[in-house]
Amino acid sequence: MPSLRLATGATLGFLAGLALPHARKAVMQGPSIMAGDWVDALKAEHRIVQAAFAKLLETNDDQAMQREFLLSKIAYALTKHGIEEENVIYPALSETSHAQEARKLFEEHSDIKTFIYDLRRLPAGDPAWLARARQFSDHVDAHIREEEDEIFPAFRDALPDAENERLTRMLNWEGFKVA
Repeated sequence: MPSLRLATGATLGFLAGLALPHARKAVMQGPSIMAGDWVDALKAEHRIVQAAFAKLLETNDDQAMQREFLLSKIAYALTKHGIEEENVIYPALSETSHAQEARKLFEEHSDIKTFIYDLRRLPAGDPAWLARARQFSDHVDAHIREEEDEIFPAFRDALPDAENERLTRMLNWEGFKVA
């Protein structure tokens, strides 16, 4: 009987080990999936990042651990988001008359990665840290405004519904893979 319980426990543990990562991925991609089409999904992700930045910018120099935690949260969200855009939306933009905009957006993602690197190298309690974080937040906000106000709506409107649906499926799959 003990060996049966051990085998049952091992089997249940194995099955949980297989299921839990997929459940976590579904939870992480859930807000994007629930948002609607690919533009709405990306906007939902933008709001998550902006909310984390708002909390980060309220910290002071003696909250280094909180800053590091929030920076990690922002870095994770932006990395996941960036993969979705870089693997789906920007290549789709590149195939159209929006190729120059796609190149610019790719470059801005490179700048975002540099901001993350710079902040990770600087001690989070350093007085210069918050000023650099504010520059980072401003850069991300400008990137978001450009995407949301100019590039993405015009691109979505120029595409047939079937193509927008395909991009939405592809974007959500990319997000699920890296969540």
